Amino acid sequence: MARTKRSDYLRSNRILSLPLPDPGRAAAVARRLLQAHDALSRRLIGGEMLALLSDQAGIAAPELVVPDEHQPHRRSGGRIVFSLQGEYRRRNPSAGDPRVARGGRPLGRIRILNRTPARGQVVRPSAFLHTLLHEFCHHHDAESLGLLRSFHTAGFYSRLRHLREQVGDGAAGRADDARRAALPAGGEVAPWLQRLWSIIRGL
Repeated sequence: MARTKRSDYLRSNRILSLPLPDPGRAAAVARRLLQAHDALSRRLIGGEMLALLSDQAGIAAPELVVPDEHQPHRRSGGRIVFSLQGEYRRRNPSAGDPRVARGGRPLGRIRILNRTPARGQVVRPSAFLHTLLHEFCHHHDAESLGLLRSFHTAGFYSRLRHLREQVGDGAAGRADDARRAALPAGGEVAPWLQRLWSIIRGL
C-alpha cells in the first residue's frame, strides 16, 4: 500500500464517530424521504437531506443524481452476484476556484439508482436511505477528513453506524410507530388485509 493510501487508511480507521449538532432535523427529513418512491421526489428530498447533513458537518454539499434505472449488476450461474446501489465521485477542482468544479458545480457527486437490478422494482425506502447515508460518509471523508481515498475501514463503518443511529434508525422507528398506530385495537391485522397481502406477495 502506497504511503498516501496507508495514511488515508489509518486515519479513516482511527475516527469512529460522525456527530451531528441537531440530528432531529435530519431525522425529520429522513422520515419524508422514507415516504418517497419516485426518482424525482427522492432526488429533491435526498438533496435536501444532503444539504442539511453537510451544513451540520460544516462542509460543502454534494450533488445528488437519482436515475430511474435498473442498478448495474453482474451475474454468475444465472444469479446476481453484484449490484451497484450507489456511488460517490469527485470532480476536478476549477482552476479559478478550487472549492468548486468547472461551471460552479459541486466537487462531490452522489448517484443512486432507483430500481432493483433484475425486476426493475423501486428500491425499498429504507435501502435508499441507507445508501444515501453510506455515500454521504464517503463525501464526508473527502471534505471533512481530507482523505484522498475513502476506504471501507472499520472506522468508516463505525461512522456510518453512528450517522444511522442519529438519523436513519430514528426515522425508521417513527415510521414503524405510524404503521403500528394504523392497526386495529389489539395490533391485529384484519383477516381480509392478510389475504390481500398474501395475494400481492404471490404476484
